[in-house]
Amino acid sequence: MKDSDVIAALAKSKASANRVAKSLENKMVKAAISNLQTALKTLEAREAAKESKRRESNIKKLSAMMKEMGLSPADIGGKAPGKAKKKPAAKTKAKTKTRAKKKAGPRKGTKVAPKYQIVADGKKVKWTGRGRMPVVFREFVEKGGSLEQCLI
Repeated sequence: MKDSDVIAALAKSKASANRVAKSLENKMVKAAISNLQTALKTLEAREAAKESKRRESNIKKLSAMMKEMGLSPADIGGKAPGKAKKKPAAKTKAKTKTRAKKKAGPRKGTKVAPKYQIVADGKKVKWTGRGRMPVVFREFVEKGGSLEQCLI
């Protein structure tokens, strides 16, 4: 088994790491862990150096663009390139859901008091004024009546 295969097997899962470790002595496992930790630190240092170089390169490019456009860091509201410091994180309140304010009125599914009433065939028919107009009210309006006459 190649070294890279062994490392891949170790990284795959805890179970596979246990299988590989069973075939090794404790000293070898401890040495492997130590060597891998050192390798990890080296990799992290390389990545940090690359990021730093990339950042410096971006700052140089931005400075050149600003000079070309005749801008200064003060125009942008920031500090001079290379001296930029991270601002401390502002304390934020717990996020709360905000809803647009709606018209005050009854909630969905609640009963609304009737607004109109008409007597037809000896029965009182009431209507809230919402939804589809009942036939009795529609016929009354078609005959020339107005809904204002039916107000309660």
